[in-house]
Amino acid sequence: MSYDLNLPTVCNHTIYREPVTLDEDCRSLRLRQPLAASNVKVYASNDLVSSTDYDIIYDSTTININQPRMIRFKFKWKSIEDYFEVTYVTLKNFCYKCVGLEKVDDINYNIKGQLFLNRNEYLLLQNLEKFTITEKQSNPFHTYIGTTLVKLLGQKISDPSFISSQITQEINTTLDILKSLQEQYKATGRAVTDGELLDTVENVKIRFDENDPAIIRADITARAVSGQSLNYTQYLKLST
Repeated sequence: MSYDLNLPTVCNHTIYREPVTLDEDCRSLRLRQPLAASNVKVYASNDLVSSTDYDIIYDSTTININQPRMIRFKFKWKSIEDYFEVTYVTLKNFCYKCVGLEKVDDINYNIKGQLFLNRNEYLLLQNLEKFTITEKQSNPFHTYIGTTLVKLLGQKISDPSFISSQITQEINTTLDILKSLQEQYKATGRAVTDGELLDTVENVKIRFDENDPAIIRADITARAVSGQSLNYTQYLKLST
């Protein structure tokens, strides 16, 4: 049975150990991004500060309407040599990791330190995404994998029907290549499951956003050899 690293994961919008400066009042810590939850961790020179030593309060002096809260120690911090770091959860639109997309493509581990892996239909779904969004010829070892959809970004839409037909053809072609490679892989005698193998592309539907025709949505429906149908959506932002 084949597997691949599970890369797309839901972002938790957590900023880990951001360096912050203690204000002149020796009590206040202001963060760079909005504070979305009260479950923060404050470190002073690498030592965790007890949550009973500070409060999360409204900052009436802030000029940033997106950051009305700050951390305030109950008493003045005595040491002038300590440095501070804070781990906290921010709002999605201010998150460094996902920049508002709510998902990140990165290697992740479970609580046992093991890598998250995709198998069966989950593996096939990830391969559908890889073959669709990979820029053709960007991989010097497999120049035939991918599409040229990235080259459409920023193009003006002069003929919507032509653009729609071009995107559909690109997707169908690259997924035909995926199926062919899977058949070659299986022919070598390696163990594979019906769930990870592409049977057919059932439908590729291209839609133009009603409010912004420069945004194109491609809905792809494919079926695995196991009989399970899979749905994948890709967005493109063109220029009107």
